[in-house]
Amino acid sequence: MVVEISANRLLAPLFGNTSYTWTALIGVILIAFSVGGYLGGWLAEKKADFALLGWLLAAAAVLTMFIPAIFVYAGPVNAGLGNISGPVTISIILFAIPGVLLGAISPASVRLYSLLSKDAHVGTAAGTISMLGSLGSFVGTFLSGFYLLSNYGVQQIFVGTGIALLALACAAFFLARQTLKEMLPILLSGLIASWYGSTVKSATKDGVVHREDSYYHHIEVIEQGSEAHRQRFLQLDSTMEGGMRVADGGIILDYQQYWQLPFIRDGFKLDSALFIGAGAFGMPERMARDYPSAKVEVVEIDPAVIDVGRRYFKLDEHPGVHAFADDARHYLYTQKDKRYDFIFGDAYNGVRAIPVHLASKEFFQLVHDRLSPHGIFLMNAITAVQGKRAELLAGMITTLQQVFPHVEIFAVGGRHDEAQNVMLLASKEDWKPLFADRAYVPGSWQDRICRQYVSAEQWPGKGVVFTDNLNPVDAIIRRGL
Repeated sequence: MVVEISANRLLAPLFGNTSYTWTALIGVILIAFSVGGYLGGWLAEKKADFALLGWLLAAAAVLTMFIPAIFVYAGPVNAGLGNISGPVTISIILFAIPGVLLGAISPASVRLYSLLSKDAHVGTAAGTISMLGSLGSFVGTFLSGFYLLSNYGVQQIFVGTGIALLALACAAFFLARQTLKEMLPILLSGLIASWYGSTVKSATKDGVVHREDSYYHHIEVIEQGSEAHRQRFLQLDSTMEGGMRVADGGIILDYQQYWQLPFIRDGFKLDSALFIGAGAFGMPERMARDYPSAKVEVVEIDPAVIDVGRRYFKLDEHPGVHAFADDARHYLYTQKDKRYDFIFGDAYNGVRAIPVHLASKEFFQLVHDRLSPHGIFLMNAITAVQGKRAELLAGMITTLQQVFPHVEIFAVGGRHDEAQNVMLLASKEDWKPLFADRAYVPGSWQDRICRQYVSAEQWPGKGVVFTDNLNPVDAIIRRGL
């Protein structure tokens, strides 16, 4: 279970933290365990002793420690494959053989345990090994999810797991009365594998000033440009999630300019705002600076992203921005007495995934209930406006219309049949005249935003309503990609 849970963190930067990645990973490991179960039983019939367990454990240990190194070379080669074939292929390459070996240990252990009692207690042997295996899975699951992934890098976890397996192998060889000389090649193999697995590095990108693996993401901070015009970007897994100018903290990505959209209405009163997903903190920082009387909150599920914001994206220079490490839906649910004038949703997990619980009718209803009467909800989606790739947008519009009486959209850049940042505005009041019926000073931010307005006549057709019960967002994104 330690290997399986940590494996998703290894694959997510290339293939996204989607149901497809998990399905491929779990499916491959289950098949490997099935093959291993048969293999272990067959080997135990040939020769059931502690040496067999030692060899199975030692081989699994060495291969487990090599997994990070194999991924460095095999991962990028498979990154261009589809959202299904990619995770399946890399899972087979990385985990099929270790899975077979680990799966063989249980039946081999049952046979050995039974032989120790001269086959007088076969049922007890099978039940005991099954119980111990289930307890081990429980410990591995809790240890990985609640401790290891929060405190150690993925490479360290795989190497550490391999070392633990190697220690068990040595114990088995000791019980088989093998000498240290006989075990020496195994120990040397484990030493080489642990060194290589813990030191191998992926290709270094230019301009990376910070890199870390958190519980949720592979995080990189990247700088580009000359000193006078230096820009800093936040990359989570494979996608740029935001950026700012280093000199003054100015925002630089086109879609980030839409934090200003509420103020296109003269006299819009902003007392409180909430940003779902921190990105590089550029938008909430700008809002807090320009509207110091407003309370600006950011809810970000990954505490490491907040820490990176403090160190690299000037968060500590903006005391008006209050960052909370929490799941956005849980956070909104707990804020029963709050009403926000502006909520900005930008919780993509790379281009491959939107957390489905943040893209459902029930979530949008929760957002609706937390908005003030004049408040607006603005959501960023990566989708086309028209054509085959507009299926996601069609579903988003249809779902939002189940909750909000007014929905408008803006295509931030590119042809309408190409995937791009599309901003969806949902509100209780009608904002359409401000975008469709008014002219603004050419070159002003109001003019630039309104030029991206997409009238309802250009929208895609009616889409699927996303609900907590049935939400095909992952499948729709896969088809769009």
